This record gives sequence, C-alpha cells and structure tokens, in this order.
Amino acid sequence: MENNKYLYSFIMEYDGGCYISQVHADNEHEVIRVWLNQLDVNFIENFSEKDKERLIMEDFIDEDPIPILGCKNIWDIGLRIKKNKMLAIINIVKTMDY
Repeated sequence: MENNKYLYSFIMEYDGGCYISQVHADNEHEVIRVWLNQLDVNFIENFSEKDKERLIMEDFIDEDPIPILGCKNIWDIGLRIKKNKMLAIINIVKTMDY
C-alpha cells in the first residue's frame, strides 16, 4: 500500500459512458475528495474543469458514500456534475493492493 493507505477503485457511470480509476486514501469518507482532486476530466464527455472545481468547493458536506447492502467494502454515491443536471452514479470499491 502507498503510505499505508488503502487502494480504492471508482466505477463512474455518466452521460452514457463508464469511467474507471483508482486512488489511495485513508478511508471511504476521504476517498471522494482524493479521487476528485486527481480526476482527469479531459477524457470524460460533458465534464469540465469548472464542474470539477464546483464539486471540490461543495466538499460533500451532506454526502457520505452509502454502503451497498450485502456487500463488504463497496459504496455508492451520486453526484450532480452539471448544477441541477447530469447525475453521475459512482461505485467505490476498497480494492486489494498487491
């Protein structure tokens, strides 16, 4: 593990596409911030740097990943990419790091 952090896999469905990436973080609450800060939006249709900056500024104050019932180390979260439009559904999986 990188600096004793866990590896998390992100599977994001957004605007007809599926985007997968991985980041290291201490826990499932911190990992969204880490992922978003590292996310390269250049490869994602209809997702701009401005959208990313707005999400970072919102800081997910009222949002925590929701554990998936019957599964271990898998969470779900929905994010509005375009203000009041365009929902991204994101699955977060705590992944083995070999």
